[in-house]
Amino acid sequence: TVIKDLDVYPNPSRDMFNISFNTEQKQDITLRIRNIVGEEIHKEDLKQHDGAYTKAISLENYPKAVYFLEIETGVGIINKKLILQ
Repeated sequence: TVIKDLDVYPNPSRDMFNISFNTEQKQDITLRIRNIVGEEIHKEDLKQHDGAYTKAISLENYPKAVYFLEIETGVGIINKKLILQ
């Protein structure tokens, strides 16, 4: 894949998730967080992103539940489960 060193922490979390990864080539990336029924609650478009990405995303205003991190690239989609407790 074109995404390297993907890390999501802490997981499970009470409010904040830190997301970090690296890319080895410029590409458009769409990062989404969806709830259990597929509704998009966070979206970020990274245009021609290259190199390291790190961001803290707060889900403190959302109910305690399972969420899904989806990272879409030109090659495919990577999914990770997020647990908000």
